Amino acid sequence: MRRVSPHVLAFLSTLALACGDTSTGTSGAGGSGGTSAGSAGSASSTSGTSGTSGTSGTSGTSTSGGTSTSGGSTGGGGFVMKPDGGGTNECDPKAQDCTQGDKCTAWANDGGNVWNENKCVEVMGEGVAGDTCMVEGGGVSGVDNCAKGYICMYANQDNVGVCVAFCTGNDADCDPGFICAIYNDGVLPICLDECNPLLQDCPDGQACIDTPNGNFICFTDASGDAGQAGDPCPPQDGENSCDPGMWCGVGYSDCNSAKCCTPYCDLTEPSPCTAPNECVSFYGDPNAAPLQYKDVGVCVLP
Repeated sequence: MRRVSPHVLAFLSTLALACGDTSTGTSGAGGSGGTSAGSAGSASSTSGTSGTSGTSGTSGTSTSGGTSTSGGSTGGGGFVMKPDGGGTNECDPKAQDCTQGDKCTAWANDGGNVWNENKCVEVMGEGVAGDTCMVEGGGVSGVDNCAKGYICMYANQDNVGVCVAFCTGNDADCDPGFICAIYNDGVLPICLDECNPLLQDCPDGQACIDTPNGNFICFTDASGDAGQAGDPCPPQDGENSCDPGMWCGVGYSDCNSAKCCTPYCDLTEPSPCTAPNECVSFYGDPNAAPLQYKDVGVCVLP
């Protein structure tokens, strides 16, 4: 997948799990960067343990509870990418520090499709996590009818999306089954569905992608016609620029780019990897993997 296209969500600029910078990915596979889903950028990732994925980050929690993306379509969204520095922001979505009657949200300040800045906007509705919502002026405008503490994402071509909760960086802020993922240099800290990359158990139009803290979340599939094994997925395209079942990282034999779409594999099954690639633990050391992901591997050079 490539960056999330505008037809799905508002673009996520850079997703970065907030909270403990617990590095879980192994170098080999390289940590995931941003995800492009809706209009996200890249997720900020702290380098993980040496191994394949280095997806370390911090997992956050959503102050408003988990936001169900299952109802969202992959429409006008954006891309999610790793944070690469700070930006100039009018407010903090984790603190919701705007004046009374306003809320802090994320938007694309340059007319692009990546949420790259925070601003205060008028609260125009009462939608909470999982509620249907409307965006004005495009998926990454930041103007919607979700309540304070929520943002309308996964907007389709009719600007109809789903309210998603902002979070503070602790998974405890989110509803059960959701993870606090902080993307786009902290601009987009949101609660997203947790998933399993081997099962790809996300709603249609979404893919299960890795986060900086070594967990996995559902986000818009922004791969379009690309996103297959060996296809480039540079940081600017976002973590969700590969097809479902693919990881955007380093180490794949046929990769001619900084990062390429790389197949996931099950460590307990016969290797589906094409030689000279081998199925290697996503975390470098299987013993370092969270219990629910202990069998997750990626096809990379050993």
